[in-house]
Amino acid sequence: MSERPKIKIEKSITSKIIELTTFLLIIATVVLLDFYYNQLPGKVEINFNWLSKDENGFGTKDLLWISPLICGIICLALYKLNNYPWVFNYPVEITNENAKENYKNSTRMIRVINFIISLLCFLITLSSVLSGLGRTFTLGKYLFPLFPVLLIGIPIAYMIQINLSKKKFKKTDEI
Repeated sequence: MSERPKIKIEKSITSKIIELTTFLLIIATVVLLDFYYNQLPGKVEINFNWLSKDENGFGTKDLLWISPLICGIICLALYKLNNYPWVFNYPVEITNENAKENYKNSTRMIRVINFIISLLCFLITLSSVLSGLGRTFTLGKYLFPLFPVLLIGIPIAYMIQINLSKKKFKKTDEI
């Protein structure tokens, strides 16, 4: 296997906006928790699996800080990893001719997944906070089932796009 080209991919304005929005959502999650923390009861509904959650789905309000902490770490790690697209796994052999397009597609995919993770973090926290305040988050019953579909569907869509570009490069090689 030959060494993959190390090409720096310039970010489009859309990519920069997605990255900024991703980190703003993590910050908004922390601000939301900080703002409402003292108004929340001692036990709140926890919308993610955690060992100290009771059988009814409730845990101490301190557990709400876990979500932005973990999501913040994941988002930061994916952001840093996105600077090195040549270390990713690809379904095609990366050459000098196809590297830029494949790197651009894969970094865009990671960026969108990162955004979805931060949005999920915000919505899970918002749902728990609203529940603790005695309000309901009706949008959650429609959004939460959508997230697994997005987190699985987006990589599949990008894989299809990469395979289509693979065929395009093969046709240009034959000409």
